[in-house]
Amino acid sequence: MKPARRRQRGYTSVELMMAIGIFGIGVTGIIAMQKVTAVSNQHAKNLSIATHIAESWLDMLATDAVVWNHPSAGNSVPDIGQTIWLQSVKTNANTVNDWILPPYSNVLSFGPAFDALGNPIDPATAADGSVAFCSHLRLSWLYQPTVSGNGLIRAEVRVFWLRDGQGFAQNMCSNAQVANVGGATQTFHFVQKITAIRENTL
Repeated sequence: MKPARRRQRGYTSVELMMAIGIFGIGVTGIIAMQKVTAVSNQHAKNLSIATHIAESWLDMLATDAVVWNHPSAGNSVPDIGQTIWLQSVKTNANTVNDWILPPYSNVLSFGPAFDALGNPIDPATAADGSVAFCSHLRLSWLYQPTVSGNGLIRAEVRVFWLRDGQGFAQNMCSNAQVANVGGATQTFHFVQKITAIRENTL
């Protein structure tokens, strides 16, 4: 007599559905993590570009000070008016209303607006949507210049860009929006740098 053949057992539909469900949960987690990673990478990139822009502004302000040579022992006539940006310095500039939109310099090809890669662009001629980063300055006297040539300016630079998923109906890099940007922390990310600019006495 032949021995009975053992019945071959397969997977039931319930087991298959459970396996598919567990697999789907795992895939959903991976996809969600991928989105978070992509958003984090984009933010890190924007933060790096904004920091580079702010540091570039500090270098440009230091360069602007090269033509700020008087008053000094040899010449008592102030010449800070020959600078591009430092001439906007104020006394006790420490309020939100003291931020300014610096003018674009055609000579240096540098100004307040930058594209998505951090390249400076002229906001007056920039195409709609091409301005990704904008910068403001706040300049205040630390020491008023005298004939001894010890003028010193506190220079603050803030660079801002739109948060992910946010929109801004107006041109964010315009004089009309300078006072509105500072309080819009839900709309923009900010990077701020501060330095001191000394008179370049000859």
